[in-house]
Amino acid sequence: MNILDSKKKLIGILGICIFVVAFPFLAMGEEAVSPKEVIEIEETQTATSISKPAEPDPIKPASTAGADIQLTEVAANTLKAENDQLQLFIDEMSGQLRISDRSSGIDWYGAPPVDSKMPAANQKFVNNPINIYYTLGKEIIMTNPEKEKAQLSISDIVSGVRVNYRVESLGLAFAMEYRLLDDGLDVIIPYDSIQETGHARLTGLEPLPFFEAATPADDGALFLPDGSGALISFDANKPKSFEFYSEHIYGGDHAFQIKVYDQVGAIRFETVSKSPREKIALPVFGLYKSDKAFLGIVMEGAADAKINAYPSGVRNIELYRISTEFIYRNDDAIYVGNSGKIPMTERNLIEGDRSIRFITLKADKADYVGMAESYREYLVEEQALAVVSDNELKLQLRLFGGVEREEVLGNTFIDMTTFIEAKSIIDRFLSQGIDRIEVTLEGWSNDGYLGNQPQHFPAAKELGGNDDLKQLAAYLDDQGIPLYLQANYVKSFSESNEVKASKDAIRGLNKEVLNLNKPFNGTLQHSRELYYLLKPDRVFHHYIKNEAEDFSLSGADGVQLQYMGDFIYSDHDKLPAYRRSQTMDTWIKSINLMREQVGRASVEYGMAYTLGHVDRIDNIPIDSSHYTILDETIPFYQIAIHGYVPYVAKPANLTDDPRVYKLRLLEYGAMPSYELTYNESSNLNRTLIVELFSTAYEYWAKPAAEQYKELESILAPLADKKIIDHDILQHKLNRTTFEDGTQIVLNYNSYDVTMDGQIIEAFDYKVLSGGGEE
Repeated sequence: MNILDSKKKLIGILGICIFVVAFPFLAMGEEAVSPKEVIEIEETQTATSISKPAEPDPIKPASTAGADIQLTEVAANTLKAENDQLQLFIDEMSGQLRISDRSSGIDWYGAPPVDSKMPAANQKFVNNPINIYYTLGKEIIMTNPEKEKAQLSISDIVSGVRVNYRVESLGLAFAMEYRLLDDGLDVIIPYDSIQETGHARLTGLEPLPFFEAATPADDGALFLPDGSGALISFDANKPKSFEFYSEHIYGGDHAFQIKVYDQVGAIRFETVSKSPREKIALPVFGLYKSDKAFLGIVMEGAADAKINAYPSGVRNIELYRISTEFIYRNDDAIYVGNSGKIPMTERNLIEGDRSIRFITLKADKADYVGMAESYREYLVEEQALAVVSDNELKLQLRLFGGVEREEVLGNTFIDMTTFIEAKSIIDRFLSQGIDRIEVTLEGWSNDGYLGNQPQHFPAAKELGGNDDLKQLAAYLDDQGIPLYLQANYVKSFSESNEVKASKDAIRGLNKEVLNLNKPFNGTLQHSRELYYLLKPDRVFHHYIKNEAEDFSLSGADGVQLQYMGDFIYSDHDKLPAYRRSQTMDTWIKSINLMREQVGRASVEYGMAYTLGHVDRIDNIPIDSSHYTILDETIPFYQIAIHGYVPYVAKPANLTDDPRVYKLRLLEYGAMPSYELTYNESSNLNRTLIVELFSTAYEYWAKPAAEQYKELESILAPLADKKIIDHDILQHKLNRTTFEDGTQIVLNYNSYDVTMDGQIIEAFDYKVLSGGGEE
């Protein structure tokens, strides 16, 4: 290679480097600035322009956990609002707060008094009322008002106070409003208070990150809305943790790959999905200790927010804490040519006010059951949650119709359950004395499962077509059995003849159509099985509105709207972007339309935005993700809604441990379900359906009927009753108490357990009446 070639190569490499550095700002519009190196101030240095009084002498608390601990003095002592129940105090130097109960004298601290021996830098970090996240074009940086020497001003508002922050070092400004309620506090970040006048671009705000933070010596736990609910217990004997919990409410946004994948690669096989886990279905979080607790409810901005939970030891801070982080800009990683992975940030802020309601709890309400009851009251009052009229305990049968199998030449339709065969399956259950049934047909539409969605009609001719479907619907109506038809308007198979990706599919920050590949079960690398996420507004106007009448004319009693209860995303095809909150509103509009025109609607998983709009929740979470930092799984979701909305667990014949599954149904008050086919599941070999590994009704009809009868005798009288208590009596021994006094004690251990003189066998249960007798 000659010198000239070497120079050309060097110039080329330099050009690529300059492009890689500059590219992130292409997404930030005309106001984009060149990134500059950020040198952060050491945590041990004082970096604040907020006027502060001299450090107070630490005081010794009236009671400690047996150790000689001195706590720092509380500075939030200026009364700013009060009512008959509570008082709101503010520290005018930092903006930190304290809520005081007038009758009991109990305080809830925005940042708790801490051990005076805690390093000064950590004390300042803990005392911050808000964390700020921003970017200069590369990584996201976390800071806070004190560290950035922010200017602060406070003004009185109705029932509270407004704290204005101006961070000159970053060219950012925003405000937080505290409004006192009879049972707690609303924290609001008005969108119109946010200003960006410098190089920094705001990506997130985390208000009150240490609200009521607890020490390892406290008796209590963090409540996380992971799946059905989970706890991180306070424990002084636990080793310090370096892991923490940070998950998106309603799941990650698939418009941004780094939000939903463990690894993002330039090619399909380099992208790796996350391992199976539960999602956050409810926008809530909380903490309880001793005689007090709080429940946080994310009211505005939940579609673009995360729940962050930190065990003791993270960042070398021995406090358990939980909070909400509001997202104002998303970031992603994209690939352009051979330039490698390039970070990219949204140009515009996600608009809208953000708000959290902190409900204060005390005495016998200071636990996760009290939190769930408070959330139930909130849903009834604020979200119009009402008791569904048809609230009987019914056997849920999901019957799978058919799917196309790709051949060397053309496709073959694999019929698993024709409409006439579906009648035979129902007759088998009727003959066994099971008459309270609901049926949901899957894979019934044109070209079967994965077929021509988002178009569903006509019904698959291989299964009998529209005529046989109507005859089945009429027969079920005569038997008093409701029929739901599953519909997919969200995730379309790439081979669908109805979808043109360039106009129907959502796009990411790079404006390219987003491909959604199904991962291999083993490696989690992406397979060739390709889907598109459909533009919500377009699919509503072009398909949902047009097909609602078709569903009504089919004779069906309801529609199960697949994915609408557990999947929201944004679309960046055009500016302004179509936000997750808009997708959420479109799904709600779709659910309401189907209820109005067809009669009923159900969804899967049951994200909170669907509550008050659906007649049934399928595949409701009855477990947590079991991360190593989680100590217990709890039925928080079920405590909140039992007796209001019927809910169904995933199919019993597809579970990995039927013993645990049955106990969970009883503990959580859930209806059983089965996914069945007329023909053997082996017929699905070489199709894209790998989940239905044991579905033949000839095998499952008898055990399904037996299990339903066993559970129905216990749960049917409780179907309209609230869950009023739940206890973890000891390791893997739980108890659920219903409104009428019925208690169900469940032993998840592999050995017998004795409780109150009664032996509960391994993987078994006891049902106790209100008087305590079996």
